[in-house]
Amino acid sequence: MRLTSMLLQHLRPSSRLTRALATGLTALLMALPAAWSPSVQASTVDKLAGDLLAVVQTGTAPVGSLWANLTGALPLVKVVIVSDGVDPEMAALRAAVTATGGSVLSRYYAVPALLAMLPLNRVTAIAARADVLSMSPNRATLRTASLLESTTGTVTGLPGSPRSYVSTRASGLDGSGVGVAVLDSGISRQHASMLDASGLTTRVVHSVNMQARPLLQLGGLLPGDWTGGIDLTASLLPGGLGRQTYEAQIDNRLNTQPDEHGHGTHVASMVAGRGGFRSPDATGVAPGATLFDVKVLDSHGNGSVADALAGLDWVLFHARTYNIRVINLSLAASSTESYLTDPLCRAVRAAAAAGITVVVSAGNFGRSASGGEVYGTIGAPGNDPTVITVGSANGKA
Repeated sequence: MRLTSMLLQHLRPSSRLTRALATGLTALLMALPAAWSPSVQASTVDKLAGDLLAVVQTGTAPVGSLWANLTGALPLVKVVIVSDGVDPEMAALRAAVTATGGSVLSRYYAVPALLAMLPLNRVTAIAARADVLSMSPNRATLRTASLLESTTGTVTGLPGSPRSYVSTRASGLDGSGVGVAVLDSGISRQHASMLDASGLTTRVVHSVNMQARPLLQLGGLLPGDWTGGIDLTASLLPGGLGRQTYEAQIDNRLNTQPDEHGHGTHVASMVAGRGGFRSPDATGVAPGATLFDVKVLDSHGNGSVADALAGLDWVLFHARTYNIRVINLSLAASSTESYLTDPLCRAVRAAAAAGITVVVSAGNFGRSASGGEVYGTIGAPGNDPTVITVGSANGKA
């Protein structure tokens, strides 16, 4: 009705058209489904991601799932709970989780969310709360790889050129002054590709390890470690003791082997490596850029949605201080959700809204275990329309 009255203000009150329009608009608005009204809460079932809902309904976890432990006396799931954002500290929601016998392991700000361990039989009770928008499993993330650079010629050296790739040679831009955060398995900061033009100083100016977060060392990572009813989080808002302590705990600059897998260093070299010391030249597309190592994958290239969310939070918190203008996520998670509710997608949308260019891999899910083609398998957060999603290519196909 409010929409009707607003429109009528721009029409002559005595007009027959006005009366007809009023009648028609009123009938139309009354016929709209309830879901169109922002005041109508989604049902509890609608708030649960499809894979989580299946576990709740069947009591059976997907094969290989790391977010569900249903073998003990108390079946448990590790979930990301997205709130309505009214309270950035999510105090009431955290209290509700612990009151049900669950535990709060971490909180996020890029997307207002909690990482929680919940008894399976309490999932729907928490999802039913008005301040809960959605609930997703803490799915696994996995590094991705492709032959895109060689098949497209994006980084193919010009014939006869002593250096440099098409992109940097053609534009004359090398990324100097621009910060690039690489969320991956780490960056070997002393690798020759990561040094500056002098060959003496690394361009990896900061390094953090999200998998070393002490908040995740407790609270049920292993079946025997489960402790219910506790909140392990501390406020990470600017200026507080919690933020200072957290920054010290995740600082990875003293680690002499920051990338035990190699994928992160490989990705960083394509983004900003200096490859003129070898033949053929392996220089990346922005060899003057400053790099930020945000470790979210382990020595096998594996991680979780929680690790990636923590990494995105760190970048958003420091973006203006360090002039971080680009985020690269060469990782993906499978998802049963729309990009509108998937927590990773929501987090990268927040980064894009903050003016950061986010580059994401499409994922390596295009073939089944038997080798058949599978469609509609772009991983999260590559399915979000605000990011630049890079597809993979198979040179042997």
